[in-house]
Amino acid sequence: MGLLDDQVVFLKGWFKDTLPRAPFDTLAVMRLDGDLYGSTMESLENLYPKLTRGGFCVIDDYAMPGCKSAVDDYRATQAIASKIIEIDWTGRYWQKE
Repeated sequence: MGLLDDQVVFLKGWFKDTLPRAPFDTLAVMRLDGDLYGSTMESLENLYPKLTRGGFCVIDDYAMPGCKSAVDDYRATQAIASKIIEIDWTGRYWQKE
Protein backbone atom coordinates (compact mmCIF):
# COMPACT_ATOMS: atom_id res chain seq x y z
CA MET A 1 0.00 0.00 0.00
CA GLY A 2 3.02 2.29 0.04
CA LEU A 3 2.55 3.34 3.65
CA LEU A 4 6.11 2.70 4.82
CA ASP A 5 7.88 5.86 3.74
CA ASP A 6 10.46 8.08 5.42
CA GLN A 7 7.80 9.44 7.80
CA VAL A 8 7.27 6.01 9.40
CA VAL A 9 9.55 5.38 12.35
CA PHE A 10 9.70 2.13 14.31
CA LEU A 11 10.66 2.54 17.97
CA LYS A 12 12.36 -0.55 19.38
CA GLY A 13 12.09 -1.27 23.09
CA TRP A 14 9.64 -1.35 25.95
CA PHE A 15 6.77 1.14 25.87
CA LYS A 16 7.89 2.67 29.17
CA ASP A 17 11.33 3.38 27.70
CA THR A 18 10.48 4.47 24.16
CA LEU A 19 7.16 6.31 24.32
CA PRO A 20 8.12 9.13 26.71
CA ARG A 21 10.84 10.23 24.27
CA ALA A 22 9.07 9.39 21.02
CA PRO A 23 10.18 11.80 18.28
CA PHE A 24 6.80 13.28 17.35
CA ASP A 25 4.36 15.82 18.72
CA THR A 26 1.07 14.87 17.08
CA LEU A 27 -0.75 11.75 15.94
CA ALA A 28 -3.77 11.28 13.71
CA VAL A 29 -4.15 7.58 14.53
CA MET A 30 -2.83 5.58 17.44
CA ARG A 31 -3.15 1.82 17.50
CA LEU A 32 -2.37 0.09 20.77
CA ASP A 33 -1.49 -3.56 21.20
CA GLY A 34 -0.31 -3.69 24.78
CA ASP A 35 -2.28 -6.66 26.15
CA LEU A 36 -1.67 -5.84 29.82
CA TYR A 37 -2.78 -3.07 32.15
CA GLY A 38 0.66 -1.48 32.55
CA SER A 39 1.64 -1.43 28.90
CA THR A 40 -1.77 -0.16 27.82
CA MET A 41 -1.78 2.58 30.45
CA GLU A 42 1.79 3.64 29.59
CA SER A 43 0.78 3.89 25.95
CA LEU A 44 -2.35 5.90 26.66
CA GLU A 45 -0.58 8.27 29.06
CA ASN A 46 2.21 8.98 26.58
CA LEU A 47 0.32 8.98 23.29
CA TYR A 48 -3.27 10.08 23.85
CA PRO A 49 -2.31 13.68 24.72
CA LYS A 50 -0.59 13.84 21.30
CA LEU A 51 -3.66 12.55 19.44
CA THR A 52 -5.27 15.36 17.48
CA ARG A 53 -8.93 16.26 17.86
CA GLY A 54 -10.74 14.09 15.30
CA GLY A 55 -7.98 11.47 15.51
CA PHE A 56 -8.65 7.81 16.19
CA CYS A 57 -7.57 5.65 19.10
CA VAL A 58 -7.63 1.95 18.17
CA ILE A 59 -7.30 -0.69 20.89
CA ASP A 60 -6.42 -4.21 19.71
CA ASP A 61 -6.87 -6.15 22.96
CA TYR A 62 -9.91 -4.69 24.73
CA ALA A 63 -11.18 -8.23 25.42
CA MET A 64 -8.18 -8.87 27.67
CA PRO A 65 -9.03 -7.91 31.28
CA GLY A 66 -5.88 -5.88 31.94
CA CYS A 67 -6.15 -3.91 28.72
CA LYS A 68 -9.87 -3.23 29.23
CA SER A 69 -9.27 -2.05 32.80
CA ALA A 70 -6.50 0.32 31.69
CA VAL A 71 -8.62 1.78 28.88
CA ASP A 72 -11.65 2.18 31.14
CA ASP A 73 -9.56 3.72 33.94
CA TYR A 74 -7.79 6.15 31.61
CA ARG A 75 -11.02 7.23 29.94
CA ALA A 76 -12.63 7.76 33.36
CA THR A 77 -9.77 9.82 34.80
CA GLN A 78 -9.53 11.93 31.62
CA ALA A 79 -13.34 12.30 31.29
CA ILE A 80 -13.29 10.87 27.76
CA ALA A 81 -16.90 10.49 26.69
CA SER A 82 -16.38 9.49 23.04
CA LYS A 83 -18.35 6.36 22.22
CA ILE A 84 -16.29 3.15 22.05
CA ILE A 85 -17.06 1.29 18.83
CA GLU A 86 -16.63 -2.46 18.45
CA ILE A 87 -14.40 -3.67 15.60
CA ASP A 88 -14.46 -7.39 16.35
CA TRP A 89 -14.40 -9.70 19.38
CA THR A 90 -11.45 -7.84 20.89
CA GLY A 91 -10.82 -4.62 18.95
CA ARG A 92 -12.39 -1.26 19.79
CA TYR A 93 -11.87 2.32 18.72
CA TRP A 94 -13.10 5.84 19.35
CA GLN A 95 -12.61 9.22 17.79
CA LYS A 96 -11.16 11.98 19.94
CA GLU A 97 -13.56 14.87 20.36
